[in-house]
Amino acid sequence: MLPLLLILATFVRIHAHYTSGDVVYHPMPHFWTGVGFCPAGQIDHVGITFALADPALRYNLRQIAALPVGAVTHIRIHWLLELIQFWQYDPSGIPIYDFSKFDDFIDFLHEELRLSPVVEWMGNLGGVFIENPMQQSFYWEHLVKSTINHQIARHGSSRLVNWRYETWNEPDLHGYNKLNFTAESYLDYVQAVRRGLSKAGNLDNPDGKLQLPMYRSLRGPAGLFKDLSNHPLCWNLLKLCSQRVVYCPIDVLTFHRKGIEGTATEIVNGSLSLMAKIYEEYPSLKQLPVANDEADPVAGWSTPREFQADVRYAVTLMSMVMQFWHAKLAASPLSKLESISHDNAFLSYHPHEFTQRTLLAHFRMNETQSPHSQLIQKPVYAALGMLAKLGNRAADVELVNMDTKHSVEVLRTVSNGVGGPGQYMATIFLSPEEAGPKMTAFHHKYTLNMSIANESAFITELLVPQTTDPYYVWQQEGSPAYPNATLREAMRKAQTPRLYKTGPIWQYNSELVINSASIPLPWAMLLRVCSASWPKLRRPQQLSIAEVTHREVFISWMEHPKSTQCLLSYEVWFKERDNNGLFADWLLISRGWHLPYPSFQYAPGDKGSVNGFYKVRGVDVFNETSPYSQIVEYLEL
Repeated sequence: MLPLLLILATFVRIHAHYTSGDVVYHPMPHFWTGVGFCPAGQIDHVGITFALADPALRYNLRQIAALPVGAVTHIRIHWLLELIQFWQYDPSGIPIYDFSKFDDFIDFLHEELRLSPVVEWMGNLGGVFIENPMQQSFYWEHLVKSTINHQIARHGSSRLVNWRYETWNEPDLHGYNKLNFTAESYLDYVQAVRRGLSKAGNLDNPDGKLQLPMYRSLRGPAGLFKDLSNHPLCWNLLKLCSQRVVYCPIDVLTFHRKGIEGTATEIVNGSLSLMAKIYEEYPSLKQLPVANDEADPVAGWSTPREFQADVRYAVTLMSMVMQFWHAKLAASPLSKLESISHDNAFLSYHPHEFTQRTLLAHFRMNETQSPHSQLIQKPVYAALGMLAKLGNRAADVELVNMDTKHSVEVLRTVSNGVGGPGQYMATIFLSPEEAGPKMTAFHHKYTLNMSIANESAFITELLVPQTTDPYYVWQQEGSPAYPNATLREAMRKAQTPRLYKTGPIWQYNSELVINSASIPLPWAMLLRVCSASWPKLRRPQQLSIAEVTHREVFISWMEHPKSTQCLLSYEVWFKERDNNGLFADWLLISRGWHLPYPSFQYAPGDKGSVNGFYKVRGVDVFNETSPYSQIVEYLEL
């Protein structure tokens, strides 16, 4: 067992609301819930349609969506608009589009995954824009308006409430600027997109009264903002906006700042430096919210790097969130930060299954009877799940010295309720991203400052090298290209945070002592404290069974957003149907697994069957269970 010492002891009660001693809590939206990727293959309707219909890619997205509720809310996919196919011009020369492939994918995102798209208005649908350079502005306005109106007609405007809209990705780069924008034509394009968004929507109420369209924010310019001579398009847009901000076509200023050496500090400092430069040049833009929607440790997702395979990437991402939060509170150039996003939703490929910048390791099993894909969740995937458990109010980041060079980052959060902030607390402890093997023992007394009037319980989960590192498990077995079922199960048992300690808290207030002297670096710990009066676990919803391969299924379900903070683990139950239609007793197929996230991959082996009925329930820190989910039958064809 990992040598982490937890001691809960009584101390003098402190009466506080949103403050504990000198700790002040601020409203904290979960601003890090975006992911993104670029589909592989040819950039046209056929290529993008093929790429986004790939079963392996859909399986990858299904697993990303199976993180705890709120961990990932938006997905930003380059060239998504190419799913819309140009059909023909009408007699007046206006393009007519076929939205069927776009609709199919959007339905998959919404109805099966509950993810919202970030629609980048970029593409050259059937060559329409290149063939009609003098009509580009009109055609963009028409496409934007038509796309939104089409979705409203299918499902109503409520489906689009959480969508995000962004201008062309990194338009100053030749690899992206496929319409050969000039400074003038680019500004015309952005204004046209803004008009299309403003005009989209149903203007007629059933009672015949005029209704103004819903206002839809436009994000942009999604630029790198290097020197003006090489990146004039994005800088010119900011110049235009600075002249009359009230008429600026963008509502959220988006930029891209990645690291160079792979550290969170680089990313945050680079973002601070860029925004300081922008505000120095255009001070009137300080009123716009800003977003770094490609905040990654290093550019080049496909370049293999060892740190991207293990706990180091997980700690880097979590540290980045914490440092951005600190910068947002510090009245810095990032005080208007709205969100950050990570480009790590790619599908990795051999021989870099773990080491590319992805959330999951992808094994293409080409030697099976029917080739298929196997996915293993990396520690960075688990990190997103841990961040999802944070409360809705947070203190500033604390630094606790380990030695003269290194500090542990501590982020305390609480959630409000009838009984005040003590009803739910979640704290992340984070070791340094990079640290040597010889360090002073970390022995930190952490004050919980609970203000509660009833029973509470705590739970701690850890991410540590080797123990919660499927990459290490794979390497120990020789890194096979086609891991067998035994190795895949071993990797999956190491892919979630390790449950360390859980138990009751009987005192009004307690303190926690953490001794990490023998824990290998780097590590992350999530501490949750729950009051018995916190909402009880609700019934898991939308249980889904998806085929992986013969006799293997991926089981996932949806969580209620306000009832899983105190979750300990899930239980997955199965009742087998044999060839004669007879049923066995219900079997707990997840026995021995720690399942803090809403998914489970079931592979009973050659002698077992996946045919039958499935149900799921949650268990909380008080060992109370939720109602079972709806029972779902699965039949392998």
